[in-house]
Amino acid sequence: MQWKEIEISDKELFDNIFRKLNSQASEMVFSNMFMWRRSYNTRFTIASNMLLMVSNSRRYPPFAFCPLPVGEFRSEDFVSAVYTLKEYFDSRGWKLVFGRIEENMVGLFKEYLDLKLIIKKIDAISDYIYSTESLITLAGKKLSAKRNHINRFMREYGSFEYVELKKEHIDECKRIFDKWCEKNEASGAYDCEADSPECERWACYELLDNWDCFPELKGALIKVDGSFEAFTIGELLNEDTAVIHIEKGNTDIHGIYAVINREFVTRVFPNTKFINREEDMGKSGLRKAKMSYMPITKVYKYTICPVFK
Repeated sequence: MQWKEIEISDKELFDNIFRKLNSQASEMVFSNMFMWRRSYNTRFTIASNMLLMVSNSRRYPPFAFCPLPVGEFRSEDFVSAVYTLKEYFDSRGWKLVFGRIEENMVGLFKEYLDLKLIIKKIDAISDYIYSTESLITLAGKKLSAKRNHINRFMREYGSFEYVELKKEHIDECKRIFDKWCEKNEASGAYDCEADSPECERWACYELLDNWDCFPELKGALIKVDGSFEAFTIGELLNEDTAVIHIEKGNTDIHGIYAVINREFVTRVFPNTKFINREEDMGKSGLRKAKMSYMPITKVYKYTICPVFK
C-alpha cells in the first residue's frame, strides 16, 4: 500500500466516494478534507476496495476515519479494512482509534466487527443542523433577535449589495479574513497562526487559492457603503442539505452576520431542507452563536476504540 497526502489531483476519487454516502457530516466533502488536510496531517490509501484515511496531527492522538467503500459496500471489505488499519497503527506503535464517526456509521462497527467496542460521543465536533426555511424566514419568537439585528443594520446603513463570490473577489475575502484575525487577536478572542495549517485562515486560503478547482463551491460577499465587509462559502452536502464552510465579517457592523447568513441561504440554497453550520469545537462563543439560530438537531460524531483479542 502507498499512503499519500491529499492533493487536488485526488478530487475525482474523493468526490465519487463521498457522493454515494448521502452524509450530513461536514467532513464528507472533498473541499473540507482538502482545506484541513495539513491540520489533520491526513494520509490515505485504497485497500480492500475501501478508502482508508488516517490523521496524525500535532494536536490530537492519531485516529482513522471510517473506512468508505470505493464501489459497492461489502461487509467483508469493511472488516478487512479495519484489520489493515490495525496493522498500520501497530507498525507505528499507535492504538487504533476511529474518530469523527458519524452517528449513522456507528452501526457498521457494531454489526460487522466481532469485537468489543468502546464508543464515546464527542459533542464538540458534532455538527449543528438547521431548517433552511427557518434561516430564510427567521420566523417565530425564538429568532426575533436575528430579525432585530437585520432591522438595526438596515436602519443604520440603509442598504447593502449582495455579490456572488468569483475569482476576482479572492483578495477581498482574504482582506476581510485578515482584518477579522487582527481584531480578534487584539481582543484575545482568537490566536491566529497564519502560517500554521491548524489555523482556520490557512485552511480558508487553501480553498480561495484553488477556487477554480472547486466549481461546486458557492460564495457571496456583502458590500456596505462601497466596501466589502463580509463573505461566506458553502456547498451542497447531498440533495437536501448544504454546508457552510466559512463565514467571516466586520463585527463593527451590527447585524452583518445575520444579513449574510440569511441572504446566502435564500439566494443559493432555497431548495434544500437543511443547512449544516458545522461544529463549535468546544468553544463557548461559537456554541452560543450556533445555538442562537435554533438548530433542529445535530450530526453527532463518535470515537470508536475496538478491543482486539
